[in-house]
Amino acid sequence: MADFQQNVVPTLTLLKDEDLARMEKSIVRTARRAPIGVIIPALFSDLSSPAMQHIIAELAGMHFVKRVYISLDRSSEEQFGQAREIVKPLGEKGALLWNDAPAVQAVLDKIGQVLPLGARGKGRAVWTALGYALGKAEVSVLAFHDADILTYDRGFLLRLLYPVVHLRYQFAKGFYARYSDRLHGRVARLFYFPFVKALRDVLGKLDFLEYMSDFRYPLSGEFATFSSLATDLLFPSDWGIEVGVLAEMYRITRPHRICQVEITGRYDHKHQDVGEDANTGLQKMVSDIARTFFTRLSAEGSILTHDFLRTLKHTYLANARSYVRIYESHAEMNSLPKFDRHQELGLIEAFAGALDRAFAEYQDHLFGSPLIPEWRRIEVALEGVLPELVGAFEAQAQPSPASPA
Repeated sequence: MADFQQNVVPTLTLLKDEDLARMEKSIVRTARRAPIGVIIPALFSDLSSPAMQHIIAELAGMHFVKRVYISLDRSSEEQFGQAREIVKPLGEKGALLWNDAPAVQAVLDKIGQVLPLGARGKGRAVWTALGYALGKAEVSVLAFHDADILTYDRGFLLRLLYPVVHLRYQFAKGFYARYSDRLHGRVARLFYFPFVKALRDVLGKLDFLEYMSDFRYPLSGEFATFSSLATDLLFPSDWGIEVGVLAEMYRITRPHRICQVEITGRYDHKHQDVGEDANTGLQKMVSDIARTFFTRLSAEGSILTHDFLRTLKHTYLANARSYVRIYESHAEMNSLPKFDRHQELGLIEAFAGALDRAFAEYQDHLFGSPLIPEWRRIEVALEGVLPELVGAFEAQAQPSPASPA
């Protein structure tokens, strides 16, 4: 993707002869006065995978990273004990955050009685780790990425951090190509891009949609920003988090202070199941993303009716089907043998069906989408809650006392 095309969001592509050693020296110097942390949400299945063990080994040797916050979600006490052993190579820079610890759940229940937190999901796991990092106040820059990256290396994180740490952009979004013997990134290719185009076709030119359509890989889990900005982030608790974070950055800053940066030449990670219905798998992801868009567009002043939904679905289907022929040509030109036109078209039809669930949920929720309150507001509503959350996490981090003989 080494081109120089610019539109709404400043775009920094990967060039063959990038000097990573120079980047690292610059980041190391800046990190002395602006310490860097990394937040990684993970299920135990992710944490115990070879991919995450490789990520941990890489991070252990990155001396410019002060802290690594691993948000372990939906896990048992036994799994937490095993996770402690897995993260040991990180040494003192590692912070394993067990979200299911009773003390942590008690703090979250306390917050939930004052402000709704939404359903548990990836967004909640990111949010709890963010709360811990803000409560500790030990880092100035935060990078976020997933736990199942198979192609992770040192340059991956350096490229993500450099625009924020050295170039002083307020937010950097990572992008990359996803392929093996086939094209991956099904939700981005077959839903996000034709869906946003359909929104632009139906609603006309809106600055927000122009911004959201300019991201090369909007559903990537990799981004970096300053802790001072992260405290104001209001985002969904579920699979809408990536779209929600982009929309939030549009709200709290300006597009010229945001950038997207190509962080690797090829990316691979765990591939999700399609799901049996709109409540599972990729179909749920599509539903969560669409609902997040509906909420944001409504907040921008768009009136969304059932007639709008009907037109949107037909426009999306037409756009997505036209894209399949392009993807087929792309796969053929690059000798990728595993392109299945029938499967791609079937996914598009399943994704179109998920729009009904998304629209129904958008109408059912008072605020359109189950958004987690920003930590700045929670601190005002419940004074002292961040130190309480930090204490709850750290109490679980201490080894259990030995049983008497």
